[in-house]
Amino acid sequence: MNQRTKHFQLRLTPDEANRLKEKAASYPSVSCYIRTALKEYSDVNAKQRLELINDLGAFYRKFQNELSWAGGNLNQSVKRANELSVAGLFSQAYLQEVLLPVIMDTRKTLNEIKRELYAVTKKVTRL
Repeated sequence: MNQRTKHFQLRLTPDEANRLKEKAASYPSVSCYIRTALKEYSDVNAKQRLELINDLGAFYRKFQNELSWAGGNLNQSVKRANELSVAGLFSQAYLQEVLLPVIMDTRKTLNEIKRELYAVTKKVTRL
């Protein structure tokens, strides 16, 4: 292990010094915290990985509700179509006016999810 012989001096405001001490509280010393931060943040890909994590989080938040909504609507419509079919009441009108629009909305949502997922995946492959 290399011996640490270089000294570095830094001037901080009292507020900055307090924030630094708070952040370094879980480390053995402030020096250890700064060395760890230097090692982690000098990684060229770290910023890209953080951006990717943020993009993935935004992707999941955006589409979780939409996918749940689309799946629920599709499930209800298909269940009703099945009930009508069993009762012998399934009609072309129900197919055209209810079932097909729900299927098209679900398809649109899924295509949007696929496009966004492709964009996020493309970022991953560049790292």
